[in-house]
Amino acid sequence: MIRNKLKIIIFLVFAFIVANLVVYHITEINKQQRIKVALDDNLKDLQIHFNILLHHQKVIADITYTSTITLIPEFIELFSKIKTASRKEKVNLRIELYNLLKDKYEILNKKGVFQYQFLLPNNESFLRMHKPGKFGDDLTDVREDFKYTNDTHKPIRAFVKGRIAPGFRNVYPLFDKAGNYMGAMEVSFSNESIQKYLNYISGIHTHFIVHKDVFNVKTWKRDDLVLKYLQSSENKDFMLAMNNLHTKEKCIIENKIKLRDIKDDIDKGIKKGDKFALYTLHKHEDIHVDIISFFPIKNITNTKIIAWLVSYEKSDFIYTTLKAGWIIRVVAFFGLLVLFYSIYRILNQKEILKEQVKEKTKELNRKRKIAQKLNRDLEESEHELQLINENLELKIKEEVDKNKLVQEKLFKSEKMVAMGEMIGNIAHQWRQPLSIISTSATGMQIQKEYGMLTDELFDNYCTSINDHAQYLSKTIDDFKNYIQGDRILQESNIKNVVNNFLNLVEGSIKTYNLNVILDLQEDVKCEVYPNELIQCFINIFNNAKDVLKEQDEDTRLLFIRIAQQDDDKVIIKFKDSGGGISDDIIDKIFEPYFTTKHQSQGTGLGLHMIYTLIIEGMSGDIEVKNKTYEYEGKIYVGAEFTITI
Repeated sequence: MIRNKLKIIIFLVFAFIVANLVVYHITEINKQQRIKVALDDNLKDLQIHFNILLHHQKVIADITYTSTITLIPEFIELFSKIKTASRKEKVNLRIELYNLLKDKYEILNKKGVFQYQFLLPNNESFLRMHKPGKFGDDLTDVREDFKYTNDTHKPIRAFVKGRIAPGFRNVYPLFDKAGNYMGAMEVSFSNESIQKYLNYISGIHTHFIVHKDVFNVKTWKRDDLVLKYLQSSENKDFMLAMNNLHTKEKCIIENKIKLRDIKDDIDKGIKKGDKFALYTLHKHEDIHVDIISFFPIKNITNTKIIAWLVSYEKSDFIYTTLKAGWIIRVVAFFGLLVLFYSIYRILNQKEILKEQVKEKTKELNRKRKIAQKLNRDLEESEHELQLINENLELKIKEEVDKNKLVQEKLFKSEKMVAMGEMIGNIAHQWRQPLSIISTSATGMQIQKEYGMLTDELFDNYCTSINDHAQYLSKTIDDFKNYIQGDRILQESNIKNVVNNFLNLVEGSIKTYNLNVILDLQEDVKCEVYPNELIQCFINIFNNAKDVLKEQDEDTRLLFIRIAQQDDDKVIIKFKDSGGGISDDIIDKIFEPYFTTKHQSQGTGLGLHMIYTLIIEGMSGDIEVKNKTYEYEGKIYVGAEFTITI
């Protein structure tokens, strides 16, 4: 008996370790996939806001150039005189040009324009509006963009180094009324304007770090510079501009501590030269997760990275993901511990019963000659076995009830993970409307200053801002209704339930470019738990999304259909184009803890949860089949879930 008991213990310990390793592996895969989505979204947001800023600066530069040569009549006439003017006459012309443009430059400087400069065809600086006392120097070897425009008579936009500091340059050719080339005009923005825009307007704490080779070494130590550059905390070869927002204490000293654990990964990413994002967990006063995104800026020939845009953004989504993974592992550990201990007790009890049977058999053999006593002993043994079996049935029932409680906790865990994903979706949905509202407001301001804002444009901008503000408010209401929804059986319009579900997953639909085709019959009503029905739709949608995001974008199809039959049954169908489910597992997908390749996220209870909510919660039915169908002249194969209520 002792040997058998030892074998049971060894087997159960081994099985317990394997089960916990499986749970760890599944939660780790889920964690990495969710973190990757968050990092990619953050990097995409940084790139979108950066592109919006570049477009904003392009609009300002183009308006500046157009207004200079068209709205100031004296400019072309004055600048055309420079070519034939004497040295003394050039001095007077420079003064006249400065007085003509100084009011305009003050306005441009408030818009972030750092340099408003005019050059002669030989790359000689004729007038720097920000420093009118410095002129006449040859910039051929300093500024590649000036040389390009004066050689080709074409405009150019690029991030280019200067004599002191780099900047985002816009250089335009200048021609007189006869079409003769006169020189070039520069409208430039400092890299500090990037930091200010992304920090104050877009709300993204951003560094703009520049490679030290872009500067002259002596420049770093000059006390007359507007901007001070120090070695960045991100990489020793890049410099960071210091200002009121970017202080040495916060951006150098504190960030060195913050980036200590991922320093090697940052160096590898910068060396590789492509955009990337990382995260780091803070375990100090305020426990949280920061996402650090890196976006490369190349030189004028697009051959070398000379700067990086680096953003720091707090991520509650990743922190929740890490915390949820830990909670799931702890719950699973103790749940499995209870389960295996129960199994051990049952098996151990069986061994005890076997020993008791053996002892009774020996006793019966020894008393074989006494028939009457043997019969009495046999009847007593049978009665004892009956009691033992009854006790076993009660114990088994108790353990089954405990397992149901564990399963319910895992169900709640599954819903919390789904809820975290929806929070990420809603955050992603807000990015685009907020960017449009910001761009509309900035556009109105610029066009008003230049007298280009008409009543029609003003109405269009206001309508756009109001529409997107209403959209943000509706998103909040949909999410609040889902979170606070009570479990009340009520007659509901199924089309409205589907629309509420679509609002919650709109972020995922846009992120993965899913083509959702709706066929929703009007006024289809039945008694359901609306909140739980939405949870079922989300679980089916997530399974389809995990498969479809691996497909080509033009083949990512999801059909949703609602219809009411004559027998008062409501049919809800979800059909995708993901290739279907293997025939050898399709009958098992509603079983608890069963997963497939595209169901590696979560606990493996998603489809089982749907089955339980529909069958037991709403007295309905659910089935899944593989379907081959034609859409817009093409043949597709996919899984079709049919819910009948």
